[in-house]
Amino acid sequence: MPVRTARPARQPARRQSPLRSPRRVILGVVTGLAVGLIAVGLLHPWSGGTPLVPSPASGHGSGVVPKSAVHASNAAVSLNDEWAQFSALSDCSQWAGADGMGAVRLSPTQIAWFFSDTYMGPATPSTGFRDASGLTHNSVVIQTTSSKTNRFVTVTGGNTCQGFYSQPQSVIEGSKDAPGRTSNRYWAEGGIKVGSSVYQFYQRYTAGNVPYIAQGTVLAKYSVSSLEAAGTSPEASVTMTPSVTDLGYYTMPGQTVAPADKSSLVWGAAVTQVGDIVYIYGTWTPTTEFPNRELYLARVPASQMGDFSVWQFYAGPGKWSSAQSDATALSRGITVGISSGFSVIKSNGRYWLIEADPFSGSSDLDAIAATEPWGPFDASNKLVLYSDPGIGLDAAHDYMIMYEARADPAVSPDGSIVIGYNVNSTAVSTGCTPLSWFTNAVTLPRFVSVPLANLSLSKDRPTSVAAGTSSNTDVISKTPSQWFNQWLYPDSCPPVPAMNSVTAKPGDGRVTLSFPDIGLGLAYRVYVKKAGAADYKLEITTKWDLGFEPNREVVKLAGVSPGTYQIKVVPLDVNNFTGKGETVTVTVA
Repeated sequence: MPVRTARPARQPARRQSPLRSPRRVILGVVTGLAVGLIAVGLLHPWSGGTPLVPSPASGHGSGVVPKSAVHASNAAVSLNDEWAQFSALSDCSQWAGADGMGAVRLSPTQIAWFFSDTYMGPATPSTGFRDASGLTHNSVVIQTTSSKTNRFVTVTGGNTCQGFYSQPQSVIEGSKDAPGRTSNRYWAEGGIKVGSSVYQFYQRYTAGNVPYIAQGTVLAKYSVSSLEAAGTSPEASVTMTPSVTDLGYYTMPGQTVAPADKSSLVWGAAVTQVGDIVYIYGTWTPTTEFPNRELYLARVPASQMGDFSVWQFYAGPGKWSSAQSDATALSRGITVGISSGFSVIKSNGRYWLIEADPFSGSSDLDAIAATEPWGPFDASNKLVLYSDPGIGLDAAHDYMIMYEARADPAVSPDGSIVIGYNVNSTAVSTGCTPLSWFTNAVTLPRFVSVPLANLSLSKDRPTSVAAGTSSNTDVISKTPSQWFNQWLYPDSCPPVPAMNSVTAKPGDGRVTLSFPDIGLGLAYRVYVKKAGAADYKLEITTKWDLGFEPNREVVKLAGVSPGTYQIKVVPLDVNNFTGKGETVTVTVA
């Protein structure tokens, strides 16, 4: 589907991962942007439409960025640049970075972009998200184009600009009791415009930290007119409450785990319309150590899209059933599970399942061909459409991963298909600070534009692909030895190094300590014990060091009475885990 824990000065002592988890499972990567912030509240269905409420005034962010010419050869470049500019100009009420994206065209000049985990600004290429005003688990951004500009209006559930710990509300917000578990995290999946409505799927997952267990699906219905009105609002951000239908919590038979750990079959990962029929792809992820996500399919007349009672479920070759319990996994001819985010489109007489390669760390965008919407999507019919040169689990590639790739016909020029995908980094510094604290480039959308002629099993098919900005940043290259792959550590952080070379210079009622900065992102605790005392007393904790240049820390202790003291300096990471300290003895006259 995601990079920030919490602000260092208030970081809880409990160990947390800097990512929501870039591997909800080993295969079929799902990722997100944070784990420490859990949305709280109730889901409020709105029976009478989609009300629009301006957010509080919030500063300089207007949401307007220059318009780039979009055509088949540079659509990806334009989209990459426009979202990067929007992020860098964001304020506390506006989108600044997100994952799980998908686009629905509202009109020739307006597009609704649906996102999962979303940082609210501000954010810049040089400061990252360490000053962000919060994270919300889903949002919508309405893009309105003109001949010269793009204007982006952010839609949330409100409560923006209240500080990082205030937790802005999601558009789809709330806690709903599923059997054995309370869940309040809703991640955006596929969406489709039908008549005057946009139907958007959200999958519900357990609260807290990993593992995230699917707890069902909700189907949100937005009126097109309300989304269009949001895009033309004089405010740069608004709130919105769509109507919501809960599709329930269906546990697959044969699960041997405890009831609270049983995962639900969830719907809407991809949506495609063929004639008057809408095909809705679902997934089920077994709760096992190495789960392979399985693929399912339902269908419904477009005119009855919002009526779950009339859905039919694929029940095997030539069979459809009105009972979800008869749903049968689509034959894929391969053992690797489906990716967490994907899409299915029809082109050149075939159906193509487009996804980021489900192996964690892969740089490939794949397309798998089938003759029918129900497959089989066999690996023998797989094409690698694009390999992102910026992806790789090493320092040279910023420990970047890709995930949740979806085709976006809404922004595709004639003759091409634009594929949007998410990137994130498993990189943490010596002090376990995530890469997103240093640059906003980590969580910006990425796009490639693929000629439709490439969707062919012919050996002489063309291979030209227009790609946007590289996924790499210039952050890790400054101090590569200070960065680590969090996946290699049981608690997601490298061991904190030992302190060394502490010196103490006494003065008149004071002591000046000096010691080397031993790691990017570390802080230091200074403890003092007077000769004869039983215990040390914590005197000061330095700020977390986010500078790239090695330096020597200087700490001045004032108001020190005469006597002999033992002073201990202990390094600690952003999660308050410590390394071995060093003690010096000093006498103040």
